[in-house]
Amino acid sequence: MPITANAMDADTPGHAPGRRSDDRSTAPHVVLCRTATELSAIRQPGVTLALWRRTLPTGLATQLARFTNADQPSFRLATTPDEAEEDIAAAFPAAGRNSGPLLDDIARLVRLYADLVGCPGVMLRLDSVADDGCRFFHADHVGLRLLCTYQGAGTQWLPDEAANRPALGRGDNDAVIADPDRLQVFGAGHVGLLKGESWPGNRGRGLVHRSPPADHSGLPRLLLCLDHDDH
Repeated sequence: MPITANAMDADTPGHAPGRRSDDRSTAPHVVLCRTATELSAIRQPGVTLALWRRTLPTGLATQLARFTNADQPSFRLATTPDEAEEDIAAAFPAAGRNSGPLLDDIARLVRLYADLVGCPGVMLRLDSVADDGCRFFHADHVGLRLLCTYQGAGTQWLPDEAANRPALGRGDNDAVIADPDRLQVFGAGHVGLLKGESWPGNRGRGLVHRSPPADHSGLPRLLLCLDHDDH
């Protein structure tokens, strides 16, 4: 069974200021998942984050370690569950040579996401991020978004009760964080489904998150983002 939590252990364009949540904020809005199947909990009205805290699939960490900065993939494409592998291979030719596990995992997540959302097409973005990205806390103006950081620091997020929503959109992270001790972070390989402001009935309740501070070690983050095709 999935685990619900008010606070336990994202970073994209299109974010919008939120509003105070209603009485549903008193119920757990986060579901921690042991399996991919449990991610379906995101469809529950009160849930704004379903987080599958998995480890990286076998062989993927080894493959990622072989990338140099010049090899880091970065592309955007529209695809479907049936065409994902072919489309990814075309966008990233090295996938066929030295990153089979990465291609396989992304294609798997595309199929999983499309099945959960019920959408025929998926907008895929794989970014090599060397800077802070979306460094201010925000709630995305989307329906349902999947995020997975393959390499580097993961997305930071706040549970509802630790976020000061009226401060969103002002460019002041300290004002948004009502309780710094409640700040949470996705781990490498974790798969998060984040409900945004445009999900039916979720206005003012989109998950509050941001990109992590830039890692100055010289190694970019590798971030996968999936959106449904009507966004």
